[in-house]
Amino acid sequence: MTSMIALAAIALFIAGMITGITGLVSVAIRREDKSLTLTSATSDPVAWAGRLMNGVHVRAGRPWHTPPAGGDPDAR
Repeated sequence: MTSMIALAAIALFIAGMITGITGLVSVAIRREDKSLTLTSATSDPVAWAGRLMNGVHVRAGRPWHTPPAGGDPDAR
């Protein structure tokens, strides 16, 4: 009986983590879409966490429309 309770608690904890992560990413995506800031630095910790979870980042020091040095200008 104790193992069933422990297993249920672990399953509930994992489900809560998945729900929390999904909610965080959803809120961050909504904020980024609303403020149109995906090509600049993040404006708040929620947007930063959402970008981290999605694997999105902005290279500092180079505008998004500037081609890489020595590379093909059409390749971005």
